[in-house]
Amino acid sequence: MKQLFFRLNAVVLMLLAFSFHSKGADKYVLEFNLEKGKTYKHLTVADVNMKMNAMGQATVIGTKTEIVTAFEVTDRKNDIFDIRMSYQKMKITIDSPMMKMTIDSDDPDNSSNKEVANAIKSLAETSVDVQLTKEGNVVSVTGADKLAEKFGGGSAQVLQMTNLSLSEDAIKMAFEQMSAYFPGKPVSTGESWNRTNTIATGGFDVINKTTLTLKEVKDNVAVLEINTTLETPEGGAVMNMQGMDAQITMKGEQTGTVQIDMKTGWVVSGEFTQKSTNSIAVMGQTIPQEIELKTTITAE
Repeated sequence: MKQLFFRLNAVVLMLLAFSFHSKGADKYVLEFNLEKGKTYKHLTVADVNMKMNAMGQATVIGTKTEIVTAFEVTDRKNDIFDIRMSYQKMKITIDSPMMKMTIDSDDPDNSSNKEVANAIKSLAETSVDVQLTKEGNVVSVTGADKLAEKFGGGSAQVLQMTNLSLSEDAIKMAFEQMSAYFPGKPVSTGESWNRTNTIATGGFDVINKTTLTLKEVKDNVAVLEINTTLETPEGGAVMNMQGMDAQITMKGEQTGTVQIDMKTGWVVSGEFTQKSTNSIAVMGQTIPQEIELKTTITAE
């Protein structure tokens, strides 16, 4: 009986040891570990389909934006990365009953607006320096004012259409969105965590409440499932549209998946579908909108 007891105890101890070892091995850390001297690139494609009804007239507007952004890691000191960011190229296509337009920074001569296309092209010649921690917190941003000067003051409409903002705060927010997928602690497969943040869209703020789940880790790539609710602050938001104040309300949801390189923390791909209903009240008129946005992110 004693021998049987000791054998059972040994088996139990072995199982416990294996259990604790497995628990530790199944925990994953997501953070930046970027390589000094390397340039990382993202191709972001946003395809928007908007249905709106103004004064009884239904209109469908399609907008597609393709942006290539480069991030050169110029230095690393301890856990802080020096990154030089630049917009390499951009293409915008708008299709609506009121307007059909294509602006391509790679082909200004054949763009609908050559001046704007050349202005976008000039952005590639100017960079913004950002200091970023491994957790994804932005320490500093310098050079954003030079981007705004390059682009010029006459293209606010294009900036709004592309959801591209050249301010220091907007660039800081864009960097921190990349690390918004990080849980801030080791997580296991199947574990979920929540993040809440406010996104400045270029005209008004949207509150994002997101639940992220680590679905699997395979071949050193983490796959995250993302579910988000989007809503303007209580009471809506006020946006200036052609000199008039418009009251805007928005409510929607977004689903998607993101793949992250476990070695570097860099997003290698992402796919999102966002659906929302908006309402714009201006000069006594209310304009309802239904918007579907499909976004893909691909590392180049």
